[in-house]
Amino acid sequence: MSQHSLNVGSTFPWHEIYAPDADKAIEFYTTCLDFGTESMDMGPMGKYHMLTKNGQAIGGVMGTASMEHGEQIPPHWAVYLSVDDVDARVAKCLEHGASVVVPAMDVPNVGRMALIADPQGAHLWLYKGA
Repeated sequence: MSQHSLNVGSTFPWHEIYAPDADKAIEFYTTCLDFGTESMDMGPMGKYHMLTKNGQAIGGVMGTASMEHGEQIPPHWAVYLSVDDVDARVAKCLEHGASVVVPAMDVPNVGRMALIADPQGAHLWLYKGA
């Protein structure tokens, strides 16, 4: 089981919950499922909230109410897949019927990422750490 956890952790290194109200999501997960929480200052982007287990950040919390077109984003968990080269993988995915939902972008001190929809519409973040 520990090898499985290592494989999953290195393949899917990050998760985020998208919910209209980030504070309500944090309250639910900390109260009901024993997560901790911490925040990171992202400068002009504001604070980024994270859920923790045993003091280790394991996923983010994104409030959609303040996002552009946020009312169109359903509450969901987002999954990040670790890749060797975000741009090359996006190009290959496009060749095989995927579409780009959020173009590749760099997040300082975090890495490069892009959100794609696979040919059947499932969303997946492609991610390479800084």
